[in-house]
Amino acid sequence: MKKIILIGAGGYAKSVVDSLKHRGEPIAGFLEQFTQIDEHLGYPVIARSVDDMERPENYRWFICVGNNRFRRRWYERLRQRNLEIINVIDPTAVISDGATLGEGCFVGKQAVVNAGVTVRDNVIINTRAIVEHGCTIAEHANVSTGAIVNGDVRIGEGAFIGSRSVVVGQLQIGDWSVIGAGAVVVRDVDQRITVVGCPAREIGGREKK
Repeated sequence: MKKIILIGAGGYAKSVVDSLKHRGEPIAGFLEQFTQIDEHLGYPVIARSVDDMERPENYRWFICVGNNRFRRRWYERLRQRNLEIINVIDPTAVISDGATLGEGCFVGKQAVVNAGVTVRDNVIINTRAIVEHGCTIAEHANVSTGAIVNGDVRIGEGAFIGSRSVVVGQLQIGDWSVIGAGAVVVRDVDQRITVVGCPAREIGGREKK
């Protein structure tokens, strides 16, 4: 079995490593671009970029970067090189046989992905998050810890659903929008908009991609 290179030696990597270890997956080490460290979580930092690697195709790859935009950039780099990008699914997660996951996704401890859900590439569904039936989550989105996404919601590309927020069923969450922690979303959210509160209200937009 090919060993795994993890991109990004930060806090999110702790959850990823823990889930991989519980599955007995072999980890070769980290690729870390910004921090000048030699090891992280007991594994070596092997390189600063994919270009520094000899025969990167001999490894499997996973991106441990929480920032949606940075994670998208890394994903595009790996895809351009046709490298194998894996999913990391914690053994305690519950994923319906009727759900579909793309590649490069993380599903954390005790998260639930229910029937008819489509999760596209490079998505984070973090600890104890719940994604109910019939939802679609577009590429590079992040459903944070304890968030509840009710049935038939459409979450756009790069959207961030904050910790312990609730999205009422059958809504549209626009591309690169932000749902604040603890928000209760009762109406559609436009692209690149930040909403907070209960019920959620708009407080501003985000920079363009």
